[in-house]
Amino acid sequence: MLEWATVQHLDLRHVGRGLKPLQPHAAAFHSHQAIVAVAVGTYIIEFDALTGSKLASIDVGARVVSMQYSPTSGRAVISILEDCTIRSCDFDTEQTLVLHSPEKRSERISIDTEVHLALTPLQPVVFFGFHKRMSVTVVGTVEGGKPPTKIKTDLKKPIVNLACHPRLPVLYVAYADGLIRAYNIQTYAVHYTLQLDNTIKLVGAGAFAFHPTLEWIFVGDRSGTLLAWDVSTERPNMIGITQAGSGIL
Repeated sequence: MLEWATVQHLDLRHVGRGLKPLQPHAAAFHSHQAIVAVAVGTYIIEFDALTGSKLASIDVGARVVSMQYSPTSGRAVISILEDCTIRSCDFDTEQTLVLHSPEKRSERISIDTEVHLALTPLQPVVFFGFHKRMSVTVVGTVEGGKPPTKIKTDLKKPIVNLACHPRLPVLYVAYADGLIRAYNIQTYAVHYTLQLDNTIKLVGAGAFAFHPTLEWIFVGDRSGTLLAWDVSTERPNMIGITQAGSGIL
């Protein structure tokens, strides 16, 4: 039986100017540093995960919907906000940069809308898409970088998740029927497809995880099924499947 012990508290009080304490609604962990970024109200706050000390705070002007640390820069967080803008927040310089703005200033993301982000360490770009839409947009993560480009994938199906391979130039696009396509991040050509036969009902990937050294991919389907794939060959093989219980997000 696991025993849980509190290691550190992150003090999220006194954020913003209101008297009522705000609740955190998004968080991101750095891939190799012991730091964590937490979104509270319109602020992104960075903490030392070992001591709980507050390191920096940036007001991004709107509520964060989703965010990740950039794998191509030290302490920069890429976030999509409820006003549909995408910002880069660099905690080293305490500067923010607007990477993408909506065509209509009145566009808003509702609190229950899923937005999918995928970042690759091989290029300074971010892939993003709205849940169950049929396209993915790519935009540069540095000033003067790649302009926003909408990618129309070869399948006309609702998209339910995105992920980039941590070592290879591959973007994974998960569709609502459980199928996953692997695309080249530069040409968008299809590398391979991860798909089961029709005897197992899947509803789309809710989470991805990558083995740190082997070319294995773990996919948590929203149906509660956990799958493992070996993608080291031209024809990927499923190497494991189990029922994890409730839907995996």
